[in-house]
Amino acid sequence: MRRLKKVIKFALIVFAGFLMFLTGQTVAETIKINYEIKKFKKKSEYEKEINIDGATIKFYKVSRETYYPNELARDPFFDNDPLKPGAEGDIFVTRQAPIPEYPGFYEFVSFYFGGHAVYFGKNNDMYETFGFLTEGETLIGAIINGGETTYVQIEEDNYWLDSKYRREHEAAYYKFGSYYRSEWIGVRIKGITIEEIEQMTAFMDILVEKEAQYNHLYIFNTKDRYYCTDMVSRGLGTITNSNGESKYNLNRDGIVTTVNDLILSGQAYISFYAYLDKNNVMHVYYID
Repeated sequence: MRRLKKVIKFALIVFAGFLMFLTGQTVAETIKINYEIKKFKKKSEYEKEINIDGATIKFYKVSRETYYPNELARDPFFDNDPLKPGAEGDIFVTRQAPIPEYPGFYEFVSFYFGGHAVYFGKNNDMYETFGFLTEGETLIGAIINGGETTYVQIEEDNYWLDSKYRREHEAAYYKFGSYYRSEWIGVRIKGITIEEIEQMTAFMDILVEKEAQYNHLYIFNTKDRYYCTDMVSRGLGTITNSNGESKYNLNRDGIVTTVNDLILSGQAYISFYAYLDKNNVMHVYYID
């Protein structure tokens, strides 16, 4: 019994130490991301305001001449539609977890891991994967056999600036308003070429075709399963240089790829930033 208590005590000390380290690291990441957002916004100029279905969205343009001018230029909005942000090769992320109805757990997941990530394809469609189970499914069953809807799929409706995404009766409305999220970030990969973007999109198509399952175990069972940020980072990892080595690595610690990892990898730069203010006005900053 005494030995067991020592083992438990040791395990708790190790866990507490790891949590302290992780907390310090995440605090530093959060400060850095907020600093990068602030720099991005400072380079912007007010462009226009649109009002649709009672919602107000204000747009601010960041000139390419002052912000990564040598990177591959792409139209920020599909077919010049301001409600369809994102070009092929773009990665959109949110640091807000999709479970605000669970106080405490929502803050924990949002802080340490983030909320969601998608990859944009050719026609403003989005490649994404979720771990949400349908009624009657169990987590163990999904881990062993896969879930009915927990696989990589294409979403054709761009929801990032959809002001009617949520209704007032929904549990998440009080936190995100009528939008998908009340804050999100778009990033682009430094030095990427059109050919590499096409390769990335082709990889995503393969995942969709074989219905690659969501990985609820994250650091285990990784051969054919992916979670959202992992899907993006591993997809980019398939792009190699002349030596056959992965050209892009957005998983900085080699363990779990978080939203913070994608933003702060050193191989990405901010291309969009959007947030909903207290007056229910959405502000969208983007690189032209």
